[in-house]
Amino acid sequence: MEPFEILITINGNDRALLAVPFPGEIKYNIFNGLDQLCAVWPFVENEQVTWVTDKDVEIELLVMIGNGIEKAINDQLAAKQESS
Repeated sequence: MEPFEILITINGNDRALLAVPFPGEIKYNIFNGLDQLCAVWPFVENEQVTWVTDKDVEIELLVMIGNGIEKAINDQLAAKQESS
């Protein structure tokens, strides 16, 4: 999977971050410009997805990042289905 952009909203302003997938893993490095913010990955238990990170990130930001990744992946899947 190629790197992709996710959008999050901070203080009412949309901000674009870059999600760079780890090869062969469901894990992503998150960048704000050239600065790496953190790595994130989903933890699934009882059909519930919780996003986990390797850094001390505010839970609200982690949830926005996770939601942005899920939306971007779902949008990519929908686009592939439409083009088939």
